[in-house]
Amino acid sequence: MTDQAPPIQAMESLMKKQGAERIIFKLLSNNDNSKQQIYLGTDFNVLRLLQHGDLIAGENSGSKKGVMYKASLNFHWISFNGESEQAKGAQLILYPKYPEVRMSGFTRGCSIAPSHLLQPPTKEQRDERINTLRCFMLGLCPDGRILAYIDHWTGSISKEAQRLISTNDASPVGTVFHERVRPEHDNRSALLAKLREIHQMGFVRSCRLNGAGNRIEYSAKNGAGYTLESLFNITPNGHAGPDYLGWELKSHSSGPVTLMTPEPDTGLYTQSLEAFLESYGRCGEIRRDFTGKHETNKRNKKTLLTLDMEGYDSDKQEIIDTSGGLIMRDDAGNIAAGWSFDKLLTHWSRKHAHTAYVPYTHEDRDIRYYAFGPEVHLCEGADLKRFLNALNNSTIYYDPGINMKLSKGKWTPKKRNQFRISWRNIDRIYDRTIKENLGLDRNR
Repeated sequence: MTDQAPPIQAMESLMKKQGAERIIFKLLSNNDNSKQQIYLGTDFNVLRLLQHGDLIAGENSGSKKGVMYKASLNFHWISFNGESEQAKGAQLILYPKYPEVRMSGFTRGCSIAPSHLLQPPTKEQRDERINTLRCFMLGLCPDGRILAYIDHWTGSISKEAQRLISTNDASPVGTVFHERVRPEHDNRSALLAKLREIHQMGFVRSCRLNGAGNRIEYSAKNGAGYTLESLFNITPNGHAGPDYLGWELKSHSSGPVTLMTPEPDTGLYTQSLEAFLESYGRCGEIRRDFTGKHETNKRNKKTLLTLDMEGYDSDKQEIIDTSGGLIMRDDAGNIAAGWSFDKLLTHWSRKHAHTAYVPYTHEDRDIRYYAFGPEVHLCEGADLKRFLNALNNSTIYYDPGINMKLSKGKWTPKKRNQFRISWRNIDRIYDRTIKENLGLDRNR
């Protein structure tokens, strides 16, 4: 016996020294190789787990897998002797029809890539290795780098990883991956404990954190989210990641929930906001507005525009033409604004995997005060088919708040392309929704 750390922990330590905040691993089957690609699951979780570039439509090959989307990865192989090199061809491939996600190009152009461990097996090798698996480790860095290491079929890391899974000492993550620690349960408990503490505070004076992290008064009427974030010591717009221990926090009252605010990437809107508002908005001498709830396949009576999911088969609930998207046209067929499938899928793939919806009430005193709870909704997962179907049937609808104001001879724009959902429908877009009552004493 020695005091040396187990091999899997040694590699974790090496990855952390190189910047990884989280280390996950997967046991590779025979079919996980450079020819057949590495299988990463049948849902969207892995797209949220691994930072990636924009999803870009590939050519329609007419294969059984249907259309595909690709996204680049900042992928680096590392070794125990300190070597590190980027595999610049590494990418994710999404097949929306299933959906299914795979990784390819992970050895191309990389001199230290363990290509000998990722070759397609012969028939004899396939039979020999049927119950012998390689451990594929990934270190996830905040700057988007992905550090990778793969162990031999009979290596100590591969054996240790199999033991951890078989003894339930590793927790599942992203469908096909595991991690040695168990952050999800502990983080959920920690989140609920903090929310319970905030609920017990009662009404809290409206506030936010400034750039220096100091709590300051916030007098505007939209202070619920800022106040909740300040109680978690979160600076507004401080980072793009989850707010607290892997969870995104969303405060809400009784109204609809804003899910995302992506800018259009096609149509007159992208060419000239002024022309867009003059053509489809309400225009006065000093203000121009474009507002109103827009649902798919329904002509909006005020803007006279119709949204449609072009290139989407509603019966099969799948994309059949990657050149399409959510398109808003006028009666003459001109595109006023639109969101390509590339844009929609990229935006949704980067939404956080765990979201806590925290209801609030308010009281207007000398300033607004907020109380949070008692019931919260913890929502996890949001697969591709559910998202696209929700857009197509208007469970998720477009509700813009766009304007231009004339001040001192200059038009100033304000863009707010909101996609919203009624609160009663929130559980229709998530895989799992758990309701928790913060008023219950869990210690009894």
